[in-house]
Amino acid sequence: MAFNLDTNFQIDVDHINLKEAYSTVFGLHNPKIPFVIWLLENPNSPLALPGKISLHDHDYIHILLGRGISPQDEAFVIGFTMGNDLNTNRMHLLIFKFFAQFIYPYPYKFSKLDLINFDLGFIYGKKIKIKQMNEIVFENYHNETINYLRNYFGISADEIQLIRHFETWLMPDSNYI
Repeated sequence: MAFNLDTNFQIDVDHINLKEAYSTVFGLHNPKIPFVIWLLENPNSPLALPGKISLHDHDYIHILLGRGISPQDEAFVIGFTMGNDLNTNRMHLLIFKFFAQFIYPYPYKFSKLDLINFDLGFIYGKKIKIKQMNEIVFENYHNETINYLRNYFGISADEIQLIRHFETWLMPDSNYI
């Protein structure tokens, strides 16, 4: 089910536009999202937490961050969008982590290792110069290259790789790094 955006793919994806990258990476990926996840993460939910984002836009964030769809990658991307949202506070984090670890159904449930990746994504999301990326209308950027968009939003390919290396060092026994 999971795929890896390896070094070769990173080099290739930098020079294609967002629409092409989405079609290549997520074109056939159409998951059915459980209600409890929709409730906390979808912008149309009355109970959505900060960092809420449509599934399509969530996938664009995956591409910009060079992340696949493993639980580790999902945790990182969700952490990123919550960290990048100026409205996120400690209570939101506690609620999300509780639901992700104990309430979300398999395969969406987060392990303790996944929560470490969530925290890494959260920290990186706070660092990015452009805030509220979960509210960006990515369709306006379909014709821009991934490299341009990363530069525009302040996402560094070098930092992404460094975070990956740190994850590998921190969690060497993880089966999805």
